[in-house]
Formats: sequence, C-alpha cells, structure tokens
Amino acid sequence: MERANLNLSQWVWWTERDSILLAYYDAGADEFTSPSTSGIKVNLLYIQRPDKFLVTGEAPERDGFSGTDVYNGVALAAGKMTEADMLNQEIEIAEQFHEALLNRVIANGYERKAETLPLSDHFMRKYEVGVRQAKIYSTPQRDGTISTVKPLDF
Repeated sequence: MERANLNLSQWVWWTERDSILLAYYDAGADEFTSPSTSGIKVNLLYIQRPDKFLVTGEAPERDGFSGTDVYNGVALAAGKMTEADMLNQEIEIAEQFHEALLNRVIANGYERKAETLPLSDHFMRKYEVGVRQAKIYSTPQRDGTISTVKPLDF
C-alpha cells in the first residue's frame, strides 16, 4: 500500500476515541509499529475546550464518566446529571473572563436594532479586549519564565 504523504520513516501520532495514539512508520517496510520502550516521557501541548453544561438526565459526551464521577464540579448519579445538581455546575472558563463573555452577549443583543448599533460596537470592542487578555493568559509562561523552542531537523 502506497502512502503519498508518508515517504519517510518517522514517528506519527493521531487521535481516536478520546485517545492519542503513537506509532513509528517504517517507509521501507510500509508498516506501523508501536513504541517498544516504556518510561519515555511525551510532552503534549494542546488546547482543551471546556465541557458543555448538562441538562437533567444527560450524560457527558466524552468517555470515561460513570457512576458518581465529578463533572463540572457536580457529582453525577449513575453517570447522568440530576435535576437537583443541574444548576450547580461550574464553568471551566477563568472567572476574570466572565465579563468578556457577557460583553459579547450584550453586543449581540444590541445588534438586533439599527438604532443601537453604536452600543453594539462599544461592547464588541470590550469583548475583543477580553479575548486578547485571555489569549495572553492561556500561554504556559504565566509565571514570568521565558522558554524558547529551537527547531531541529533530523
């Protein structure tokens, strides 16, 4: 079987069923082999999307939740959200950015009428400032350290 985009022997990865899979592709043999050495550390850098809020009787979309696991700060009952705890869910977005989300909602409301469009622009600018601050906050160097990545060719 010929693979046009895999013409080198190299490590490859892909995601499948909420898992990250690693393999070594050998171009000469045209086959994938699993890593055979244990104890090797792999650093993963990713952006995690917040979990959505659940309504009563709904189960999480991601695998791995069952029984009385905690989801959004609330204990599930038989893997599903209870009516008593539905309103007690906690949002995963940092508290300092809740106002930016509110500004976006207000801007969307003001966009519905032509006479309130200037107010929509005002709140949209406040939202965009909040988004820029959130992107700065999301970098891993929040403690003030500077780390650089030097690309290498093998």
